[in-house]
Amino acid sequence: MLNNPWARNYEKDDHVALGRVREWAGNKLGSTVDYGFGYGTWVFIGNETVIKVDPEVGRSGRFSHELAVTAMDLPGVATPHVIETGTLEGRAWVIMNRLDGSIAYNVWPGLDAKAREKLVAQLATALSHLQKFRPDASMLNATTENWSRHVRESFNRTLRSVDAIVPGRILTQSQGAFALWAEALEDRPRVLCHGDLWFGNILVNHQGELSGIIDFDRTALAPSDYELDMLLRFWNYPWNFVPEQLEETYNEPLDIFLLKPILELCKGDLSDEVLSARLSALELVYRLNLVSRFGWNDENAEMFDRVLAGDWVNGLI
Repeated sequence: MLNNPWARNYEKDDHVALGRVREWAGNKLGSTVDYGFGYGTWVFIGNETVIKVDPEVGRSGRFSHELAVTAMDLPGVATPHVIETGTLEGRAWVIMNRLDGSIAYNVWPGLDAKAREKLVAQLATALSHLQKFRPDASMLNATTENWSRHVRESFNRTLRSVDAIVPGRILTQSQGAFALWAEALEDRPRVLCHGDLWFGNILVNHQGELSGIIDFDRTALAPSDYELDMLLRFWNYPWNFVPEQLEETYNEPLDIFLLKPILELCKGDLSDEVLSARLSALELVYRLNLVSRFGWNDENAEMFDRVLAGDWVNGLI
């Protein structure tokens, strides 16, 4: 979400507790355990099941999103189903079935142009079905009934959090740009959005075809164009998302034309100008959030320059 309630400081991990949890997970899985990665979670991967554990104590609703979508059925595309939930030393955990397939960022470099186009088209079809699923909204952690207010509050919150970190020029420009873009934040019908679509959360089979979608931590009922938010970010800066050993492989933006079928699905009747404003506003909030968590650096300055120049959606529309 725009303000992820599960964001945490990884440097404050309780490594002694992690050792105990890992031993427990190994016994629970009853198989060889791989230590995976999840946004704000400890992940343990077994032969047939996966355990996600919240590193922080006392957050009983940590995995409500997984429960909210566990009954979802996307034709031809697998999604995780919850098998069991509980707490360990006050930490929430969830066990889900392990899905078959390879992480898309490992497979994408070996696909030819036709296979890449087909994979994105399959993702668009899966998203069209996902949008029709209606979860229990009370199990989702963000209130988005009023999208304009939700985004404005997110912007104001993050702007306050970086007041002493971001250069004054950037703060002033951010306020001016957001005030302009916010005019386009009218409410639209809400649909289910994954909210974190990039190649790390997409599984493909040995033929390079879409086989599964995972990690629904940021799922939200939101306007359909919200689904373009993370996708466009990954497409523009894929090297910031993939494991370090793949950064050189993904050292250039991906072909933006490939996103056309997803753009057609999510844009609806929005004009190019309005869509650009809405996505630029979300990107600005995202950038401010990163600075709030990790501080200011030269890379941030470059990112803000592009967004504030109004070039964020160039090529998509």
